[in-house]
Amino acid sequence: MQVPRFVVIAVVVAVLAIGGWFAFGRGQAPSGAPQAGGPPGMARLQPVNVARVRAESFSDRLEAIGTTSANESITVTAKAQGIVRALRFEDGQTVRQGDEIALIDNGEQDAKLNVELANLEEQRRALERTSDLAKSQNVSKSKVDEQTAALRKAEANVAAARARIADYRIAAPFGGILGTRKVSLGALVSPGTVITTLDDISVVKLDFAVPESFLAALKPGLDIEATTTAYPGEIFKGQVLAVDSRIDPVTRSIGIRARLPNPDLRLRPGMLMIVDLIKNRRDSLIVPEQALIPEPSAQFVIVVNTENVANRVKVTIGRRRLGYVEVLEGLRENDLVVTDGTLDVRPGAKVDVLNRDKLDKPASSAGQAPS
Repeated sequence: MQVPRFVVIAVVVAVLAIGGWFAFGRGQAPSGAPQAGGPPGMARLQPVNVARVRAESFSDRLEAIGTTSANESITVTAKAQGIVRALRFEDGQTVRQGDEIALIDNGEQDAKLNVELANLEEQRRALERTSDLAKSQNVSKSKVDEQTAALRKAEANVAAARARIADYRIAAPFGGILGTRKVSLGALVSPGTVITTLDDISVVKLDFAVPESFLAALKPGLDIEATTTAYPGEIFKGQVLAVDSRIDPVTRSIGIRARLPNPDLRLRPGMLMIVDLIKNRRDSLIVPEQALIPEPSAQFVIVVNTENVANRVKVTIGRRRLGYVEVLEGLRENDLVVTDGTLDVRPGAKVDVLNRDKLDKPASSAGQAPS
């Protein structure tokens, strides 16, 4: 029996319809059905990472190059001619004020002092005899005055002899570190012969110069931070001691002297240091640089509130620090700003904060501002 043509066509259409349903429609949710990873009826939330706005000390910094020098520094020299009889130090030794450094033979001066002491004693006895005679009116008053003057002269001669002997003893005028020996035991020295050097480096001076345009902001007491290649990564802190009274007419710069405490004596005179002169120190809010959304006329950030709703906020920024930027207006301390995913967040939409459990506690609940 022949099957009617319209029946064949109907069967073919039905088969095609069933095959299309299996190929394209099976397993797909209708347009209003919930997607994986979210509750029914809701689109998946945009994942983001955030950072907390925190307060830190901020300042303007001016960089310069400086050279260190000792707080006190002298070249120890002989003050008299003679033979070196003793050297009381080793190379690089630390001494205190008044410690003997070297001794020059003073035998001749000792003999001269003994002569003057004997003369002083004789003049003293002569004055006593003259005074006794004056009481009995056997000598005139002028004779007593003459003998008194002779006694004063003898006393002055003794003082001068003792001063000359002191020139043969070389002592440290202040505490510090001695350099290397420049003479040997038994050497003949004369006034000006170098014995060694003496430096007080418990505090070091740091001299540097800045352009004259910064003159109005310069004053003693400003903080500085200095670094040197000798101690990588270490910061030495000090203060400006003085600002020079003159501006260099060639370089149009002004000299500044600062002081750096050096209790462990690691800094030495002549070191090259990179100096940051710190001025206008203030407490400011900072955010990571990657939180900024720059536009031609303004800067924006995405702020996430307590309900995880993201909002676009215009901010005014100030100085920059490595990885961070100062915020002058637009934010409050402990606000949460988006750092990763800023370009994918729609203002007013809810977001999924991935790192909320890793955030620092707010300053108000921690009892103190974060460092």
